[in-house]
Amino acid sequence: MVSKIIKIILGFFIIACLYVNLTAYEQKFVRVAVLKDAKTFNLSIAGGFKVFALYTGEELQTSRRLKRSKVAPLSRGLKIGSDVFPIVGVKIIPDKDASIYINKRRFRGEIDIIREKDLQLLVVNRLDVEDYIRGVLYHEISHRWPLEAIKAQAVAARTYAYYQTIVNKEKDYDVTPDIYSQVYGGKTSEKLRTNIAVDRTLGEVLFYKGDILPAFFHATCAGHTEDASNLWKVDLIPLKGVPCEFCRRAPHYRWKRNLRLKDIQDKLNKAGYDIWLIENIEVVERNKSKRIITIKITDRLEKSITISGKDSRLLVGPNTIRSNNYSVVMKGYYVDFLGYGWGHGVGLCQWGAYFMSRKGMKYKEILNYYYPHTKIINEIK
Repeated sequence: MVSKIIKIILGFFIIACLYVNLTAYEQKFVRVAVLKDAKTFNLSIAGGFKVFALYTGEELQTSRRLKRSKVAPLSRGLKIGSDVFPIVGVKIIPDKDASIYINKRRFRGEIDIIREKDLQLLVVNRLDVEDYIRGVLYHEISHRWPLEAIKAQAVAARTYAYYQTIVNKEKDYDVTPDIYSQVYGGKTSEKLRTNIAVDRTLGEVLFYKGDILPAFFHATCAGHTEDASNLWKVDLIPLKGVPCEFCRRAPHYRWKRNLRLKDIQDKLNKAGYDIWLIENIEVVERNKSKRIITIKITDRLEKSITISGKDSRLLVGPNTIRSNNYSVVMKGYYVDFLGYGWGHGVGLCQWGAYFMSRKGMKYKEILNYYYPHTKIINEIK
């Protein structure tokens, strides 16, 4: 009898554990830091909502709507319009049919407003992953592109979002709304065709050997995608890089930038590099995809520094130096960068996907090409 009771208790315990794991696993949301280091911002809510204390869950306020109001940090808490909340963080949950507007941009889901130690604000939009992807696609590729290319981007973006929720689960947010994560514009950025792509790939995520893939993507690879291990601590077979002839007609296949050497020097100095007036910039080493591993910069005192291609690109500006595949032509006080491609080069080549879809290839074929050895698993079904 005792053993039977023990078995029953153990059975309930196992079921409870499974329930907890499933509940955690099925929390399909992402947290986007839509504003960082903000001194103030404008907030309005069209419809009913409730305000809760962020860390205790205590209900602080219920209202039918919020007219455009200024949100500001105070030494004693937060101020929203004329209301002062004597705590460091609040959660605003709108009613089902209500909409949140932050600086006139419309967002789905909930928002957390956190007053940080330096009296600046962090605003985090917490929403369903599928709704997040709806607000991403328009900014990553054109909604006028072939639907198969948009669907491929939807799966890649969804996979990347899930991956970030795993690696950043201990932080206040999972992703930022810019090129350093995925560009996100909220509900204001949703388009009919991008939403169709989300619906037709609903829940589909890329896996490799049982784990969610860090599904990086970029605009144009210009001949060969990059091995992720050359940039980050990510060494996976699906991200080793593949040849790509599809993006040859992309508008960003080739680029040129003319920069003043003094401007580059100033950025190096600001970043802590001890360099004087630049005399020469030369490529030291390239990898198999022709992207630069290291460059050497020499000043007029014949002092030189060696810096990685990745760091130098980020330092000058990733939209100025569009990729790490470039040559250097010195021109007195100026320098020409003659390059190929746009982006870090890892994973899906967006313009490659565009031309593949124009050839009649389906989104799963596109994904299998740029992320070989992966499986598409539906997280909803």
